[in-house]
Amino acid sequence: MHGYELGPFKHGKAFIHFDGVIDGKSDYGPRICINNKGEKLFELPDRDMFVCDYEDEDIAFVTDKNGLQAVMDNRGNFLTDFAYNSIIGGSEEGLWEVKRNGKHGHIDITGKEIIPCMYDDGGYLSEGVVAECLNGKWGMVDTRNETIIPFEYEGICVCKNFLINAKKNGKYGLINKRNEVVVDFLYDEIDCWCTRDCTAYPTLKDDKWGIIDRYGNVLEDFIYDDAQLISDNEDNAGEFIILLKGDFKAIYSTKKRGFITEFEYNFIGYLSNNRFLVLKNGKVGFVDTNGEVVISLIYDKYTHDDFSEGLCVVYKNGKAGMIDTEGNVVVPFEYYKLYNCHEGMIWARNEKYENGYLNRKGEIVIPFGKYHVNYRFSDGLTSAWSENTGNVYLTKQGEVIELKF
Repeated sequence: MHGYELGPFKHGKAFIHFDGVIDGKSDYGPRICINNKGEKLFELPDRDMFVCDYEDEDIAFVTDKNGLQAVMDNRGNFLTDFAYNSIIGGSEEGLWEVKRNGKHGHIDITGKEIIPCMYDDGGYLSEGVVAECLNGKWGMVDTRNETIIPFEYEGICVCKNFLINAKKNGKYGLINKRNEVVVDFLYDEIDCWCTRDCTAYPTLKDDKWGIIDRYGNVLEDFIYDDAQLISDNEDNAGEFIILLKGDFKAIYSTKKRGFITEFEYNFIGYLSNNRFLVLKNGKVGFVDTNGEVVISLIYDKYTHDDFSEGLCVVYKNGKAGMIDTEGNVVVPFEYYKLYNCHEGMIWARNEKYENGYLNRKGEIVIPFGKYHVNYRFSDGLTSAWSENTGNVYLTKQGEVIELKF
């Protein structure tokens, strides 16, 4: 449909707004929320309001013409006033970070301010506590805004696995929720925040990296040039660390307390589907979580270093294709570019620079050149554009969803 900008679907809903020109001037129409049948659910009360999509099934964050934000439910009712400079979603425990008049606090899903906006800065709630900064010092409070960790630190991170990374007198150590020192403040950096399941942490001392455990025992001496803690949101999240020595990288297992590969790779990607992408002598392949090569290093380059829905984009002789986790070719090497598989659909660009979609069998389901299509499907739909149709939503069969408003 001409003159409309189509937002992505999320939780069965999407927002669209009119973006046309009247009498030579831009005219932005109302934001409308629709369901995945194209039916209008409600309309925002002011055409200058903006919302991208729903944070979860129940709430969305809306921005007004002054740049202030409010919380809206899934029926279009506002739960808060436009009082916040920013709202940050993604809390794992039901609270969202907000800033009001430059001060940090937290609200719940009903829009109620649980932790008042009184802090200079802060983080997100984890394991019942949240890091906040007051008068230049960091501490932690609980959901009743009672002080759990006193405001005496130069920096403090989220609580994971009952441990808190804190900075004091320019050095990092680990404390617990009783403010007891678990690991002395000896280090220039401790990378321990990203996963609850991690049992060992990359640690920086005197410009060299090593690995310590949660009690401060040194597992690997401080001889490495860089370190990266890997998380893949699967069962083995936090199990692996990539270490750099000179020009080469290797994978360390925190469960096995040892290296599963030699220092032989120029690059190691993130873990997905129990596979690490590795680069050696200009060729790409994959190793498993035992460090064994399971897909030979025969590919030329990569645009994505992970598997998505069991498929990964790789290149051979200058052409893009896709392989599965066993190395079987699923999409032939005949495309200029491919993007990761989402909801069983693969965005592709051919040698004529035309866009289309394949299914996970490599079959063309949305023809090349008919539309300019978005990179991914969401809730079974993607947005597309052509000179004949303007902006439309397409199903996985390439059918246009009629917008009924």
